[in-house]
Amino acid sequence: MDDIVNRLADKVSEIRIGYDGNLNEISPALNHKAISIVPVEWEGYSITKNKLALTAANDWILSLDSDEVPDESLVSAICALNFDTLSTKTQFSIRRYSFFEGKMMKHGSWGNDNVRRLYNKTRTQWDNALVHESLEQDAETIHQKLQGSLMHFTADDYQTFLNKSQRYARLSADKYFQQDKKATPLKRYISPLFSFVKEFVFQAGFLDGARGWKIAKGNAIYTYWKYKFLKEKEKKA
Repeated sequence: MDDIVNRLADKVSEIRIGYDGNLNEISPALNHKAISIVPVEWEGYSITKNKLALTAANDWILSLDSDEVPDESLVSAICALNFDTLSTKTQFSIRRYSFFEGKMMKHGSWGNDNVRRLYNKTRTQWDNALVHESLEQDAETIHQKLQGSLMHFTADDYQTFLNKSQRYARLSADKYFQQDKKATPLKRYISPLFSFVKEFVFQAGFLDGARGWKIAKGNAIYTYWKYKFLKEKEKKA
């Protein structure tokens, strides 16, 4: 979070930080005139992001997670935009590079990642997905790509990665259950294997060496977990 503030605080009119915790534990680095700490009750990714966006004075929103840092090129590209003339239908995508164990991943599922993060809140919002949320769009949405990148510091070690994956797997199971999806034997046992082969072989995760192996393995475990948790919910229903 401190890195985000250092990169943006003197270049944007406001930074709204949603915080669900003890306000006394907030870093002193966040004491800046452009920064507002907004107490939020965690209601899931989409709902919380939408409520936080509504508190912003501006209509154009750059939505970042606390583990994402824009590089200088991205900051310059955003500052160069003329928001007064932009269509509110425009959504900007950004190239995102993920880091694992301190190293940038260039291949596998993390190696080709573009995320839509700059949008006008009067025109769109985050969908209602419990996890893996995305901006709503329709036939009139205008897609543009920004120069620069987001640095995504996903996990410092494998255990942290697995812990996050398990949390997301439970949320994905909740999402699938709401959508009436079923945890068939094919999904529970074949999908994890397919996930690993796809990422490590076809998406060239092996070129990232041992880290590529860990990521492909971790994502396969995540796939197994989400259908395992979904099956448990089906049995209880």
